[in-house]
Amino acid sequence: MKICIDARMYGLEHAGIGRYVMNLIAELQKINKSNSYLILLRKSPAQKLETGNWKLETKIVDIPHYGLEEQLKLPGIIAREKPDLVHFPHFNVPVLYSGKFIVTIHDLIKHTSRGAETTTRAPWFYWFKYLGYKFVFNQAVGRAKKILVPSQAIKQELIKIYKIPADKIVVTYEGVGKEFQISNLKCQISNKILNKYKIKKPFVIYTGSLYPHKNVERLIQSIKLLNMPLNKPSITLIISCARSVFWERLKKKVRELGAEKFVNLMGFVPDGDLVGLYQEAEAFVFPTLSEGFGLPGLEAMAAGLPVVCSNIPVLREIYGEAAEYFNPLSTKDIAQKIKMVCSYDSNHRNKIIEKGLKQVKKYSWKEMVQQTLKIYQDTA
Repeated sequence: MKICIDARMYGLEHAGIGRYVMNLIAELQKINKSNSYLILLRKSPAQKLETGNWKLETKIVDIPHYGLEEQLKLPGIIAREKPDLVHFPHFNVPVLYSGKFIVTIHDLIKHTSRGAETTTRAPWFYWFKYLGYKFVFNQAVGRAKKILVPSQAIKQELIKIYKIPADKIVVTYEGVGKEFQISNLKCQISNKILNKYKIKKPFVIYTGSLYPHKNVERLIQSIKLLNMPLNKPSITLIISCARSVFWERLKKKVRELGAEKFVNLMGFVPDGDLVGLYQEAEAFVFPTLSEGFGLPGLEAMAAGLPVVCSNIPVLREIYGEAAEYFNPLSTKDIAQKIKMVCSYDSNHRNKIIEKGLKQVKKYSWKEMVQQTLKIYQDTA
């Protein structure tokens, strides 16, 4: 059986989807030797894909995501390869592709987070793109043989909005990489990491994108509120994220709020350094308003860091009793919960860390890929 995977979003520069694609391919390589795979990439990955004993062919298809070129050129490129099944790991399935495919829907954020504040483009251009998104998304979930989702929360949203039969949607929980797991961390590197980035303790950390639904502006307001009594940093917020179109907007907001003393915008931090920061932080704070899975919080738990996050259904599903929850619309509640976790004595702190380490064990990339492979075999 020949399976084509659209891996043009392979790599950490593509955030959660990039990590998903990387782990999908890495685990398939370990567990499946019988199928042949065609991997479509925009460029050669920084880490060479091992061909090993499995039947793997890569093809460079330098076509940007979401544009007209993707819709017009990609169907023919794939059709000429004659795959038995295509796995699109994102909603952007070419409308003109008529072959058999499955699709992974990571979230429905663009369905709920929309409007002028969610873009840096002109309003007319944004709404044009939004209508295009809805059209492509609708046909992707409508024509797919199976839909993979990372949580029950997303499955229920899809059923509610699109009236899709429940048996067409399969929940495949994601996993946590070994690089984040506490047994693999080297504690002695932590101080070097702090010196490298000139970070002073105590601090809390947020990692992720800066899209408006991530609610980072309200988090900054909460950190300022937490530091207000003395108007000097009692605790600093570290923000680690890839620079994006929202980077300058957030920098401006930090200045407007007069929060420069309390907020450190670091840009992208590689995983090796990030785990060192997790070791030294007081807590990981995740104020998101909408999510598909919530992988960053699990990675923080795996590194032995308490998690304080939004009280929303998907995070309740994924984190269970291993996190402290706040109302993401209340700066006061966010500030209070951060202060509470930072004030824990060592006994209470160790208890929540242990809960986090136990929760993380429920999620495995290997198990996700085993489920995905079964879907390949049942669908092709």
